Amino acid sequence: MHCPRILLIGTGGTIAGTAPASTQLNHYLAGAIGAGELLQTVPQLQQLAEIEVEQIANVDSADLLFAHWHALVGRIRAAFATDPELAGVVITHGTNTLEETAWLLQLLIDDPRPVVLVGAMRPATALSADGPLNLFQAVQVAVSPEARGHGVLVVMDGQIHGARAVTKVATQGVGAFASPGSGFLGWVDDVGVHLPTASGSRQVRFAGLALPEQWPQVPILYGCVEPDPLLLSACLNAGVVGLVFTGTGAGQLSAGECRVLEAWAGPRPLMLRANRCGSGPVHHHPEDERLGLLPAGSLNPQKARVLLLLASIAGFDRAELGAWISQLDHVS
Repeated sequence: MHCPRILLIGTGGTIAGTAPASTQLNHYLAGAIGAGELLQTVPQLQQLAEIEVEQIANVDSADLLFAHWHALVGRIRAAFATDPELAGVVITHGTNTLEETAWLLQLLIDDPRPVVLVGAMRPATALSADGPLNLFQAVQVAVSPEARGHGVLVVMDGQIHGARAVTKVATQGVGAFASPGSGFLGWVDDVGVHLPTASGSRQVRFAGLALPEQWPQVPILYGCVEPDPLLLSACLNAGVVGLVFTGTGAGQLSAGECRVLEAWAGPRPLMLRANRCGSGPVHHHPEDERLGLLPAGSLNPQKARVLLLLASIAGFDRAELGAWISQLDHVS
């Protein structure tokens, strides 16, 4: 019987975390054990696939760096390019920034084979740790024909989410991930992988983008009552190439922030308006052109930032970025 092959890449996180006591759920060391050791704790995986293990990082995902992203993208691209028999890739990842890595890979990896990110909300040493089953189900999804063509997926708590919509919505509990506005794509259980047939081929806008060693910085400014205009002025004076506003309501800037943009005489960075509500789109506003802004659509602020990073590296201007965002529902 043919056994599919999977590349398992470890980056750390709670799924690889340990604590002194099995009842400790909030205070633990993330990224304490390697992906190879995680694999040994789930011997049932041998029934699913032949698994090659690599460790790119072993950190709390809050400490993930652009260098880790650079290495991860390069390794996945190389694996798919050189190994036509590889069934898919599974990445163990901390939950805090898992959605950002998933969206980055969605924009960069052009292959119908699944890339599946998985994490845990409880450390490996916890009573009823969720990591082992999450990992088993992630591999289950990665080797399934149903997952082909869906792009980058996130498997948590038996649910299968798409990279664009998925986000972490709770600080505790195993059901901490959701896809606001669209819902999860499918689910996985002991019966199998339940996903709709992927519709057509994806357009991966940055598939051929060469990533630099030094990435640009793109700050996120959070909307609130009377935001300090010095923060926005500091970003503009520092010459940032991109800027994301976590606007109030449907991505609204304050009058003070608008005045700073009106008075700014230097070159304008690429600027996206997202929202702090957690769900719902940000639409075009008549003032956007005058202020140099673009609506981020349904992207949350952290995913808007990922898009701006890649757009900046690719040399997009405002018109190119706006045209692509307007088509995002059809190409992501």
